[in-house]
Parts: sequence; structure tokens; C-alpha cells
Amino acid sequence: MNPRGNQANPDVPVFPFWVEDQGLSFFLAFLIITTIFVPMVTLSRFGRIGIGLMFALMLFSGAVATIRKTILMYLVIALTVLEFAADLIVEFKPSFGHWGWDTALKICGLAILVVMTLRQTFRPGPVSVYRIMGGVAAYLLIGLTWAFGYKLLMEERPDAIHFQTFVGGIPTREPSRLIQFSFSTLTSVSYGDAYPVHRIARSLATAEALIGQLYPAILIATLVGMALQSRFVEGASPRREVLAAATTEEERREQVS
Repeated sequence: MNPRGNQANPDVPVFPFWVEDQGLSFFLAFLIITTIFVPMVTLSRFGRIGIGLMFALMLFSGAVATIRKTILMYLVIALTVLEFAADLIVEFKPSFGHWGWDTALKICGLAILVVMTLRQTFRPGPVSVYRIMGGVAAYLLIGLTWAFGYKLLMEERPDAIHFQTFVGGIPTREPSRLIQFSFSTLTSVSYGDAYPVHRIARSLATAEALIGQLYPAILIATLVGMALQSRFVEGASPRREVLAAATTEEERREQVS
């Protein structure tokens, strides 16, 4: 899918952000700000809407730039619009958020972002530092996806995860606290201030802990394999040129003789 301005050159992508490796570094920076620095402050309504809009734009641009099947691309775009609309509705009408449909849409959007980021990280080509950044970005997205999964569960069962009492009266379903619990589980770092109680919460925590252990090993092994393959291909190309030149020279000598 190409914009009208690029009809003369169909090879120009609509969103080079997702095609060029440098785009993964900007995406990683945004995720670091979202997961580390944003929970330090209390966001205003417009701040929360702004972060939701950024995720929606990431999902929309990724769908247009990376998905080749038209029907699937339109489905992801429709999901993006519904997700952002749900965020706006719940932001101005919090009573609509008790059903958890806005959180469920957020989980679907984050899961699709994980898949698209991994596809761009492991696409054919030389391995660069930007590919490593893409792998880290996918790791952070996995933690965010599980955080909203815990939030969806706690909207139905508020006692699914036990949190110790903190000063300030912050609700346990507040995303920043669940983000901290999610990444503590993903990295297998426990401070003893929260633990899953409900059986579904325990299963989710177990699955996240397993992913947290296996993902770095699989990521490193895959990137190393891609790097070795790229070096082998680059080393084989000059040899093929030398062999081709030698064969041509030999045929020429035979013709002369």
C-alpha cells in the first residue's frame, strides 16, 4: 500500500519508520519512557490520552508498513480505532470501564505490536545494533501486555493479586503498580510486596516468568545465527566472483588454442 505521492516510485514505503532499522531505536526510547519514567509521575487526563494516541499511531503505522494481506491490515486498523475510541470513552466516562472491554482491546493491540516488532527484528538482512534494540523493545512490550492482562483479571477479581498496603492509597489496579509487578515477574526479581493469589493470576505469572527466562536465550541465539549467516553470504560472494572470472579466463584460453 503506497500513498498517492509515491505512485511514481512504488518501492518507497508509506512508513519508513517500520522498515528502517533506525526506527526501532525511537520505538525503544518511547517504551523506556513509558515503562520507567511515566510511572514516576501522576499523569493528567491529556497525558494518558497522549500515550494512548502514541500506541495507536505505532499500531496503525506498523499495520500499514508491515502487513501484506489487505484484509488483515484493515482488521488491525479497525482494532486500533476501536482501542483508541475505547480509551477516550472510558477516560471521560469511567463507568463504562467496569466491563473491561477497553483493557481487552489494549491487550490485543499490544500483542499485535509484539508480533510486528519481532518480525522487523528477525527479517532477513545484516544484524545491527538496531536489531538488538528491536528485540529489547519486544521484551518491554511483552511486560506491558502482561501488565494489562493482570489489570483485566483484577477488574473481575480485585483480590487476584495481593499487594501490601502502601502510603498514599493508590489503587492496586493502577497500571503503574501492575507494570512494576509484571516486570518483576518477567525478570524473576521479587521484592515480596506483591504475589498472585487467584489461580489464573498464578498461571499468568508462571507463563510470564517462563517467557522472561527463555526469551533472552532465544533472542541471542537467533541474532547470532543471523549474523553468522550474513557473514557467510558476504564471504561467499567474492569467492563466486573469483571463480567466475577464472572460468571465463580458462574458456577464453581454450578458444584461442
